[in-house]
Amino acid sequence: MISIDTIRLKFKWHKPDNFYFKEKIHQKELNLFYFSGNRYIWTNNAWRKQKQDQGFYIPKYWIEQDFKNPDKTYICFEASLPKLLNGHNHSVIYEYQFDEVVKTICTFFNSIGIFIYSYQIKEVVPTLLAIGKNIILEKNCSCNLALKALKPFDYKPSSKYRVVDFSDYKNQGKEIIFSQTHETIKAYDKKRETLNTAKTKEEKELAEKLKNSPDEILRIELTLKTGRKIKQRFRPYLGKKTPTFENIFKQSIWERLLKDEVESVFNHPLQKILFLSLESQPFIDKFLDENYSHIQTKDTVKGILATLQAYGLAETRARYLRRYKSRQTWYNYLKRLKKLQENFDIKALENLSNVQIHSYVLSQFGISTSAQNELGLIFNNQLSKNIDIKQCNTKTK
Repeated sequence: MISIDTIRLKFKWHKPDNFYFKEKIHQKELNLFYFSGNRYIWTNNAWRKQKQDQGFYIPKYWIEQDFKNPDKTYICFEASLPKLLNGHNHSVIYEYQFDEVVKTICTFFNSIGIFIYSYQIKEVVPTLLAIGKNIILEKNCSCNLALKALKPFDYKPSSKYRVVDFSDYKNQGKEIIFSQTHETIKAYDKKRETLNTAKTKEEKELAEKLKNSPDEILRIELTLKTGRKIKQRFRPYLGKKTPTFENIFKQSIWERLLKDEVESVFNHPLQKILFLSLESQPFIDKFLDENYSHIQTKDTVKGILATLQAYGLAETRARYLRRYKSRQTWYNYLKRLKKLQENFDIKALENLSNVQIHSYVLSQFGISTSAQNELGLIFNNQLSKNIDIKQCNTKTK
């Protein structure tokens, strides 16, 4: 189930003179991109770390100066809501828990000498929001295989794409991430992230269970990093309503927002050609000979395959636009390629595991693909029934 995770809230508040705000930190030491000028924040990270070492989850919080008027200050609160309520974020936050969430945030504010009321929390527009979904892959499909299946889909408008390898961590792990200044979407190995970073008592208990579990967990997460971006992205779902914390705390909106994002990134119209580009060159040559008789058509498909193999989808698009300086030309090219790929049978691919895994991941968001229909995939809760090790890499005879 798709759930809300991290939230950041911001309220006007004077700077308290107490233990919880005794550290003064220059803005340059923090990764808070919206700061400008010579500004400071006040918090107590030493106390937070001490509580973390004791197994408690303590939200991030700080007093920050206004970027125009340094005499004006705000209290900022940032927390993973599943961790705030349950100690770990493998759990789901449900819409009916909104009052419990608000009460817990109020209680935390009061504990550090800040008196924010429930109605203020309900009416504020968040300045950061993350929603995500944990997908259980089970023993027959590792998270590395799932990320490998998603890796070719490396294009999202105005985004930087990168693959991060956590090989320097004890339990390793990987993630693929699309980042913009004001938003990111990423897919990563949730099981190994938990094994690497467990801090709270609940996370450490969960990590012990995960060590002995065959389940693999892929997490896909969207983060919106400013109030303006939140307003922009929620407008299609809220209409003229203000995206207050209360108004965006809706399960149906989280599901639609993340589904639309996953579909736009990973359900690319050229997915058949993308999967074909991952095959060996001898297989591709044989495949083209068997599926295309017209020389010009064969050369067109061979050309896009060679470029995809050399540069990937995002750079292929960029090179095409640089060469022809026309978006419409690229869209016409996409339309032609999409039609051409309809002529080959995806079951003829030598390695079907990427196609099957990709289809399974998208199916968890209610997204259907042409491959699902062609391969007759009917997914249920057990991936192992559909992505069988014995069938993943067998040749079609």
